[in-house]
Amino acid sequence: MFSKQKSEKKLNQVLTVIGEETVIEGRIVIDSSIRIDGKVFGEIKCAGDVTIGKNGYVEKSVSSRNLFIAGTFKGNAKVESKIHIYDTGILDGVAEMQTIIIDEQGQFNGKSFMKGISSSHKPKVIEMDKEKVRSKVIDTGKEQMKDNGKELFQERGNIKESENGKQYQENSV
Repeated sequence: MFSKQKSEKKLNQVLTVIGEETVIEGRIVIDSSIRIDGKVFGEIKCAGDVTIGKNGYVEKSVSSRNLFIAGTFKGNAKVESKIHIYDTGILDGVAEMQTIIIDEQGQFNGKSFMKGISSSHKPKVIEMDKEKVRSKVIDTGKEQMKDNGKELFQERGNIKESENGKQYQENSV
């Protein structure tokens, strides 16, 4: 029990920061979260969250729990949960995630794949008889037209009632 809490705490903590003046080429494997304000050219495998700061740049691939982009990411992102592209963020490539959030000025160029949608979240399709729907719409439209016409004539004060009880407009010249 303690090890699970400890590992969850570790995933939520940013224990590694790549500074603005730092450039890394190669592969990064990390068991906690990471913040990138510099440049990384290569693969990032992160058990926690990857945050790309406003001046950060990552190119090639990211595999993580969540991905937060305020800078630039070019490549393939495979994320367990959420990708959030902030207003200064740019994602150019392929993204696979459960949820994506793109702020108003954020940019996403490429392909996205939503994963993990359970059957309870899939849209439900209901088959309907087109003719029944069409006749119902027409009947409803006729009733609305009758009601609207009746109100209009009543406002003008020129409604006459026929022998069968239906109302009609008096012709005035």
